[in-house]
Amino acid sequence: MQAVAITATGSCLPSQVLDNHTLVARFGLKVDHDWIVSRTGIHSRHWLEPDETTSDIAVRAAMQCLERAGVAAAELDRIILATISPDMPSPSTATIVARKLGARCMAFDLSAACSGFLYGLDLAAASIQTGAKKVLVIAADARSRFVNPKDHRSTVLFADGAACALVEPVEKGGFLSMVCGAEGIERMGAYVPAGGAQRPASAETVAAGEHYLHVEPRNDIFELFRRFSRESCGQALEKAGMTVADIDLFITHQGNALLVQQTAEDLGFAPEAVVNDVAHHGNTAGASVAIALDENLRSGRIRPGSKVLLAAAGAGCTFAAAVHQF
Repeated sequence: MQAVAITATGSCLPSQVLDNHTLVARFGLKVDHDWIVSRTGIHSRHWLEPDETTSDIAVRAAMQCLERAGVAAAELDRIILATISPDMPSPSTATIVARKLGARCMAFDLSAACSGFLYGLDLAAASIQTGAKKVLVIAADARSRFVNPKDHRSTVLFADGAACALVEPVEKGGFLSMVCGAEGIERMGAYVPAGGAQRPASAETVAAGEHYLHVEPRNDIFELFRRFSRESCGQALEKAGMTVADIDLFITHQGNALLVQQTAEDLGFAPEAVVNDVAHHGNTAGASVAIALDENLRSGRIRPGSKVLLAAAGAGCTFAAAVHQF
């Protein structure tokens, strides 16, 4: 089987930074900075400016990645955009990104919530096996567009950002294992009730606030996501013939600082082997793992030969994990 690897990355965080004090004052939230930090670990987050869109930050991340790789957009065989915050329901935001980049290739959106980037990597690796040479996997979300300003649970948690990875065939290394799955359950995590075929947009759904994000109770979601992470990470390590001791860095979905810590402890990782960047990024949904990966590659924390365990769990519920040697 052809070896497949991430050969370049890029990321984009919107320039607007909202700390907890600013956010609370702007929306008149009945919580304060200490409350937010104690429950999420978040101090600040990046939000889009009013005139920015998901495709804008996706393109910036993609251009950065392609420039680092020395690859032209015209050389791409696939563009996979993992997002649950598309510019519009149709057409796919990936086609908008392709146009802005100047690419003429297969381009489509992938909706897997916070597991989206890893799902995209899995599809990219499969595409390489069937002949593709250069696949761009972008994860971009603008969850600030969907938070309910009257509900502090969503408003203080979610943020915006984009990152991407170029996936190509290589001689050795790269992906050593990949696990993806879903367990359709009633407790979906965070969801938007209306706007789809089940509950089409209407005056009633707008008045009821059903186009905002609804967030399930935290304890229920924590336990579900911890279970999915234990299972998927365990399977990914087993498929790679490795244990936690073989992994140099663990990057899981950066949804909540406490959840990152608990998930790492469940698996037996020492704190120094874990990425936890929630404090100043917030929960960027499907983009969080991709952003953390790019930042740790650029900082030198991930070096040639480093073995990294990537993991995520998201609404639905979706889950994924992969071992990659850089």
